[in-house]
Amino acid sequence: MKKITTAVGLFVAVIVAGYTNPPDVIAQDRPAQSVKPHAMMQKLAPLTGQWRMATEITEDGGKNWQQVAEELINFEIRHKGMLLAETPISRSETGFNMENYITYDQYREVYRSVAIDDSWGIMDIYEGNFIGDTLVLTNLKSGTSFPVGDGKWRSFRLNINVEANLAERRMLIEGSDDGGATWAPAFRVTYYKQ
Repeated sequence: MKKITTAVGLFVAVIVAGYTNPPDVIAQDRPAQSVKPHAMMQKLAPLTGQWRMATEITEDGGKNWQQVAEELINFEIRHKGMLLAETPISRSETGFNMENYITYDQYREVYRSVAIDDSWGIMDIYEGNFIGDTLVLTNLKSGTSFPVGDGKWRSFRLNINVEANLAERRMLIEGSDDGGATWAPAFRVTYYKQ
């Protein structure tokens, strides 16, 4: 009974303290198979925290932009440092809301992102890697594109700036209706650190 009471007390203390990730000191005790993905996920650490996210859309390849939504979101590293979660703090009542989860696949040497919206309900799956300070992911391999008419399907490429120490960062989302042969701007997301 004493062990159960101690365990419950520790659990409550952890919850009350808001403790969500084990201390990085535990990294030295990681199993060998988790060392590389943990290290690769640390490259995404500059994204963590609360951000005000302003989303703009273009329908003419980036000549004109229209703001469509603004919301508060949170980036948090979870699961012993193996997952980055992007979740809304305040949800848009007029637009659609997204949740996004990113991990690193050490066997295929790619980052993989799963994005879920509350409007179409598609679980969109992206893969890619860093080009400089930008994480570039596409949904070409997964085939989670959607129809846009005339027998065409739209795929997306996410370009996420992960440069350290920024109070403002951008993500450019490009669309392709020809299987990735050409890309054009579709959405522009600006994050403002809170």
